[in-house]
Amino acid sequence: MASKLNHDGIRVYCICGDGELQEGQIWEAAMTSSHYKLDNLCLIIDNNNLQIDGKVSEVKNIYPLEEKFKSFGFEVINIDGHNMKQIIQAFEKAKTIKQRPTVIIAKTIKGKGVSFMENIADWHGKAPKEEEYKIAIGELKNI
Repeated sequence: MASKLNHDGIRVYCICGDGELQEGQIWEAAMTSSHYKLDNLCLIIDNNNLQIDGKVSEVKNIYPLEEKFKSFGFEVINIDGHNMKQIIQAFEKAKTIKQRPTVIIAKTIKGKGVSFMENIADWHGKAPKEEEYKIAIGELKNI
C-alpha cells in the first residue's frame, strides 16, 4: 500500500498455503487490497488441499477459491503449479492487471515426484530419514 501511495512502482508478491486461507487476517488483507485497488499486489496460493491436520477441505473448507477471490475483487489466474511455462505466463499477466490485485491459484501436489510423499499430509512438517532422503533424491533425479 505504501508503494502505491508513494508511487514507488514496487510489486509485492505474497505466497500463502491453502491452509493459511482459513485465517481471518488473510480475508481482511484481501478486502483491504481490493478496496485500495492494489494492482501492485500478486498473491500466489499453493493449492494442494493438504495441511498438517489433513485435507484442507475436511479441516475447514475454503473452496471454491476462485469465486471467493473474484467476489473480493481480485483478478484470478488458475494454473498448474508444476508447469513453469504457466507460472511465468501468470506472472507476466499479473503485471498487466490494473485497478485490482491479482491472485494466482497454483494447483500443486504435495511431495510431487517422491512416491512415498505424494499427497501425504504427514510430510507437512517432517524431515525424511537418511534412507528416505536417498530414495527421494533418486526419484527426483528421474523426472
